[in-house]
Amino acid sequence: MGVSSKRLVGWLRGPATGNSAMGVYGLVTAMVALFLTYSMVATLSVVVPLLSTTTILFAAIVVWLVTWAILDVLASKFVRKPPTSDES
Repeated sequence: MGVSSKRLVGWLRGPATGNSAMGVYGLVTAMVALFLTYSMVATLSVVVPLLSTTTILFAAIVVWLVTWAILDVLASKFVRKPPTSDES
């Protein structure tokens, strides 16, 4: 049994592309990015006059929110269906 392209596109435009889903995707992306660049972030956090854990947490939150916003804009532009009006 195959999956039709119409059904696949419908699934991509479903609830997995909502605002909260983009937030989860952004969180996962931000955590992976910070995991891969942790040594650089930890080194730079010494320069900032805050606790290093505060700096790392602040950086994680900023990266998450920026990633969430970018993914949400891209999803609304390319994946989600535009609202249709019932004009006759």
